[in-house]
Amino acid sequence: MTSLRIGWATPWNARSAVAQAAYGVAAELAVRGHSITVLRTETGDVLSQPPLHSPWPVHALPWVSTEHIRRSFDVVVAHIGDDYGQHGALIPRLRDLDAVGIFHDAFLAGLAWSWAYLPGGAGEEALRSAVRDTYGEESWHLNEPFLTAETMQEVAGRRPMLEWLAPQTIAAVAHADHYVGRLQNSCPGPVKKIPLAMTFLDLPSAPPRWSRMTIAVIGHANPNKRIDQLILAVAASPMLRQCCRIRVIGYATDEDRNGLTAHARALEIPPPEFTGSVSEEELRWQLRDIDVICCLRYPVLEGASASLLLALSSGRPTLVSNHGCYAELPEGIVMACTPGAEALDVMRHLESLVAEPGAGVAMGLRAQAAVTRFFSPAVYVTSLLPLFYDVIATRPVRLMKQHLRATMSDFGLPPNSPLTHRVEACLAEMQPM
Repeated sequence: MTSLRIGWATPWNARSAVAQAAYGVAAELAVRGHSITVLRTETGDVLSQPPLHSPWPVHALPWVSTEHIRRSFDVVVAHIGDDYGQHGALIPRLRDLDAVGIFHDAFLAGLAWSWAYLPGGAGEEALRSAVRDTYGEESWHLNEPFLTAETMQEVAGRRPMLEWLAPQTIAAVAHADHYVGRLQNSCPGPVKKIPLAMTFLDLPSAPPRWSRMTIAVIGHANPNKRIDQLILAVAASPMLRQCCRIRVIGYATDEDRNGLTAHARALEIPPPEFTGSVSEEELRWQLRDIDVICCLRYPVLEGASASLLLALSSGRPTLVSNHGCYAELPEGIVMACTPGAEALDVMRHLESLVAEPGAGVAMGLRAQAAVTRFFSPAVYVTSLLPLFYDVIATRPVRLMKQHLRATMSDFGLPPNSPLTHRVEACLAEMQPM
């Protein structure tokens, strides 16, 4: 196949899970003979973080002109997630890049909120216009906050903002089935599901059986990680109360830390340990005495989960909420729990592991095998490359459509004019099969 020049628009710092995933896939593309240029999408202070070490050229996206990008690359790939600091530079450029969008999150309302409300942001009126054009007038009422921790589930249903950016891409990748349909309904080009790929090297083995069981939650300790349900599960079981401790490895606000500590103390169990944010090296050190990893989520906001792949790669039994990307895993590699009411299932699973440790070891081995088979960069790239060749082959017709719309607009015809649709249908018949 033809070697491609690829513009790789992505965060590129050690604190971004998207950057880690993008690095592994870029390395596999390079092994297959393709040329990579990284276009950093971070904004503000995040852009000042040191870039990941790599053998490829690295540039900040805001410093590279659209004309140069169009001239220099056969395909541009935009890694899109719900963190403005990591992805914010894409928002004003995405439509002009003609990019294949890799949507790492199914929920982009946090990105949209920051784009509007952070100092120097686009402002509430721009956000209201984006919401109105995407979801209609009734999706965001006057005097209603756009997004709060308490309304996240409702916002995910009414205005998740995935459909705000998907129409600005020429093709899209989802990491799980649970949001493929939404991308297909909003992206104008082909949409493909490719499970997230990440490689974690040199992870410590699960510890031998001790008298205690340590359960880890990895990542930002926000409410949708269901740490309160984990605490309730431990407190509800006389067996688990005696042997379980909980460790939160990642950032936690004072409010979250105080709330979870008070919750545990009210149930008369030891409060979780909070490590704060950790480096990749320190994360490996923290895993040395971890027996079980908890990846509960409600609601599911991400397309797929880096911490889940870390848990599976580590060979430790893993708790998940049985919906979204977590419900799409191969059978027998995780411990599934009822979404939104996980505590009872968590309790039963943990009691089973205490009673039969060998079952947890066997599950961990199955999980490691599944990661190699389904979630490797090699598997990812094998699925991704045909999408690249597809969008390259259809570029002439796509450019003709863009020119057509501009010409029709000059004649005063709206984009939804029947005449425009008829001409575009004729152009579509010209696309290679």
